[in-house]
Amino acid sequence: MQIQFLIGSILIFCFIWSTEGQRPGASNSRGNPFGRGNSPSSSNNKESKPNKPRDPDEEVETDSEDVFRCPRSEGLYADPASCKKFYLCGSFKSYHQSCPPSLFFDDKLKFCTFKSSELKCGPIAETELEEDNEKFNQENLKVCDRQNCKLPNCFCSDDGTFIPGNLNSNETPQFVLLSFAGAVNELVFENYKKVLGYHGKFNPTQNRLNPNQCGIKGTFFVNHEYNNYAEILWLAAQGHEIALHSITQRQPELWWTETANYTSWAEEIIGLREILIKFGNGGNPNGPLNRDNIIGLRAPFIKPGGDAMYEMAHDFGLAYDSSLVVPKLSIPLWPFTWDYRQPFDCSNQKQKTNKDAATEANENAEHSASIVENNRHHGRGGQPTSSESNTRRKRNTPYLGRPLHCPTKAYPGLWEIPVNPLSNEYNTCPTADQCVFPSSEESDDSQDIETFLQDNFEHHYTTNRAPFQLNFHVNWFTSKPKVRALSKFIENLLAKYNDVYFVTYQQLINWLRNPVPVKEFKPVCDSKNSSLVCNRPHTCVLKHYLNDKNEAATSENAVKTDTRYMPICHPTTCPNQYPWYGNVYGTSKNFKTIMQLVEEASPSSNSNSK
Repeated sequence: MQIQFLIGSILIFCFIWSTEGQRPGASNSRGNPFGRGNSPSSSNNKESKPNKPRDPDEEVETDSEDVFRCPRSEGLYADPASCKKFYLCGSFKSYHQSCPPSLFFDDKLKFCTFKSSELKCGPIAETELEEDNEKFNQENLKVCDRQNCKLPNCFCSDDGTFIPGNLNSNETPQFVLLSFAGAVNELVFENYKKVLGYHGKFNPTQNRLNPNQCGIKGTFFVNHEYNNYAEILWLAAQGHEIALHSITQRQPELWWTETANYTSWAEEIIGLREILIKFGNGGNPNGPLNRDNIIGLRAPFIKPGGDAMYEMAHDFGLAYDSSLVVPKLSIPLWPFTWDYRQPFDCSNQKQKTNKDAATEANENAEHSASIVENNRHHGRGGQPTSSESNTRRKRNTPYLGRPLHCPTKAYPGLWEIPVNPLSNEYNTCPTADQCVFPSSEESDDSQDIETFLQDNFEHHYTTNRAPFQLNFHVNWFTSKPKVRALSKFIENLLAKYNDVYFVTYQQLINWLRNPVPVKEFKPVCDSKNSSLVCNRPHTCVLKHYLNDKNEAATSENAVKTDTRYMPICHPTTCPNQYPWYGNVYGTSKNFKTIMQLVEEASPSSNSNSK
């Protein structure tokens, strides 16, 4: 699991390197024209046809005089001659780019990645893009109607920046959401506690306190694999939120958005909830983890799974999702419910009025004309040099990837806590560990990281005080400078501001349902229950049997066998084999899927059995 996160960070860095470091006029804000409209090849000089599947290492000879014409103002387009290269378009100017060594450009994902059977060299067929467009059609999802959308169970606004309760920004609490994604284990547990203000192995005393003198809180979106359930129990007993990320965090990334259906999402997410309840309560039937307080979801890779995911979350009573990375905007977005359409376009571009669109078109035309005229004055035709294209106007959105899988129908009462991305002059990133900093990874000087965190905080605090999310994967906490910078940042906020609260996502939802000014916000501290702390942890050594789909198998039918170590708390007993997708209770035979368990527990099933 840790390796997957590290690889993910490397890919993000490689993508940034290939698009930022090489092209003239790199900007940390970009538009996203992709996912809607023509395929990359359809507007070029010459008529081209989608490539048949080929060896990604194959190079195709082309006429060196061929000029690639950008079909849209900005975007990434496959090079028909080489899977290792692509074109980056900015203001209708094309720049030929190469992926870093050993990586290939995937024309469907729109970034450089490793070679695999799912790799789409491109240009991909226009019909395939049109099929994708149908998946994202939200015409049946109504736009916000504030007259009929009322708290506590419905909230929306036209552009997403409206503060709940009609509060002014200066009377609104500034909520900070610390979220930690991945397995909780010895690799990161001590650093998690250090950042949250704990000292000692299982000492519940906390020295980082909110203005109400209650300890600061965090939310842990956990994966099952490599999880330490004794440590999960300790975190839950201290009032931190345990939320759902998935059982497997399986690869490839596209599985979650292209393949996973309702049943798949239920097995991954609700299956994880059942594992947490069974093995994370230390054998206590009144433990801190139950179906009433495990109510949040974040999709793997922070990519929503469309209606299949949202319908599953709604049906199984989850209160919120936080998988939607929104465009980088001048004013961040507040959470909303899925009674109505989200306040931005899921192709990652802010929705515009006709007036906005006309204004931007005029500005683009004027700016492009000025660049061309300036180049002509210097005898360079219409092609900008790198120094001149640095003045190119920044776009509203940071993403060049594919459209998000947003829902196409309403799910009343289900909250979305959108991920407002972090940014600096180098990049834009949904999680802090995906950001690139100028200082060395092992440098003792973490001032640039502290400044980065403070600048992004002020982007929220000085505008509409939308919740400020700091999202982390485990690799942030394997870096001493980053742990130190985060600790200093938290200390500075707590010392400087009396209206800033570090809360869980669940605590935020409670405030959203009943918003009150910061002067009236008096949350009660969680009571510490020493009986819930694990005093006798022990480790289960378990066989991990898998079938050819990497799902749970019996020992007789397994095609792959491994060993897993699963720490739990006495008197919880060890399962017969490692719990997994398709066998959440870890039995040795007679596996039950989540949907089978639901069917058995339904009233109709019980009545039929009598």
